[in-house]
Amino acid sequence: MVARRNAAILLAIVSIGCQRRSAPPVYAIDRIELPEAALASSPALNMSTEELRRSLVKALEDSKRFAPLAPGSKLHDERERLHCRLAIAFTREAQEAPETGTQAEVGVRLELRRARQMDRYVTTGLGRQSFAVGKTGERAPAFRKALERALEQAVQGQVLQLASFEKSEGQLIQDLAAVDPRVREYAATALGERKSAAAVLALIERLRDSDREVALRSVGALGAIGDPRAVPALIDMGQGQDPQFVLSLVDVIGSIGGKDAEGYLFTLASGHTDDAVRAAAQEAQERLKERAVAPQGAQRATEPARRRN
Repeated sequence: MVARRNAAILLAIVSIGCQRRSAPPVYAIDRIELPEAALASSPALNMSTEELRRSLVKALEDSKRFAPLAPGSKLHDERERLHCRLAIAFTREAQEAPETGTQAEVGVRLELRRARQMDRYVTTGLGRQSFAVGKTGERAPAFRKALERALEQAVQGQVLQLASFEKSEGQLIQDLAAVDPRVREYAATALGERKSAAAVLALIERLRDSDREVALRSVGALGAIGDPRAVPALIDMGQGQDPQFVLSLVDVIGSIGGKDAEGYLFTLASGHTDDAVRAAAQEAQERLKERAVAPQGAQRATEPARRRN
């Protein structure tokens, strides 16, 4: 009986430990920057810098993943600190149908970065709130409500983005099929940063994603991974696209290389109607040639030294 009770206690302790280990981390915010122009160009909000700060702090705290620190607070590891910068991208009125009045729209840009590091994590948020034109006192509250929703969306985006860095390769590949396009976008970015060869086929599928940002992040991820299997799909993606988009594909395909890339660049360099595309394709061809020659040249340069030894 005692042994059974002790086993139950041990099981409970292990269970609690597992729950603690699986709890998502809470990120400390030790600096919040609010550019003076953030409110100067947004009189529709009719709020002070301190009120804006309080609104941002509330959105961060409500997420349960961020903890703004009081001034002078200390952390054992400075890498745990995140600096936060908020910008009001725009405030505007959008006309709705006559029966619903007008919408207040607020766009924000939220940037986080780790102390003493250059990496920046950027998300945006768009909030909307309807109000009746001509009714005294409705306009400013509507813009504040729109701001609240924009902040909530931007903070949630940061939660999803930071969560992608904590996930395994397999989890990120699964996230490429998530319903939320932001999850797919951040998964593609993280897999590209990890140069995940296992994710190439799943990323190729995302080139046809209904969300353009996800598709573009997948292009960048495939370029970072550098697997030639992606080249035919990238070539197909460029068919019928404007020259500016083709230019970006030339850089990616040229960086990957391989026979398919060489053929595509030759075709563009010799026959594309846009001068800039032809020039970019020619430059990419030259870089591929230099890469093909470089290992041989490096090998020849080391031969005399080996003979002397």
